[in-house]
Amino acid sequence: MTVLAENDLEFDFSAAMEAIIFDDDALHNPSTMKRVDFIAEYTDRFVFLEIKDPDQPGAANPGAFKTKLLTGNLIPDLAGKYRDSYWFRSHSGKVTKPIQYVVLISMASLEPALLLAKQDELKKSLPITHKDWSAPCAAGCAILNLDQYKKQFGADSVRRLSAGV
Repeated sequence: MTVLAENDLEFDFSAAMEAIIFDDDALHNPSTMKRVDFIAEYTDRFVFLEIKDPDQPGAANPGAFKTKLLTGNLIPDLAGKYRDSYWFRSHSGKVTKPIQYVVLISMASLEPALLLAKQDELKKSLPITHKDWSAPCAAGCAILNLDQYKKQFGADSVRRLSAGV
């Protein structure tokens, strides 16, 4: 069973064949490359997972995060993390399956409709397809809250460590 943590959130990747902490300088040497937090390999796809958790206890400035999201300034950062991670994996010969890009935003005050709108912005910002490409760079992308993440990956796929459950 593979369990990985990002600050106050713990993820159970037991359904995956393999899961790694991708945002790790030991894997990449110090560089300016932006990286997604985790990469999980399933039988039919890879999941690139980026976590944003302004609801974690002691978060520095959740209001600033929300402003960054609402003004659209977060989307280019999220797109850059995917593109750099995809570039690295591609040049390492490790893009052998379709990739699903998932951004988990754990912020209870955000409406699902806002997340859907930001997901559309992210798809355009990546971009997923281009007229000159023979294949899309991602099978899809999603921006999910905690409940949506649990519905997609299972009720026990993520838990808040500070909740003690």
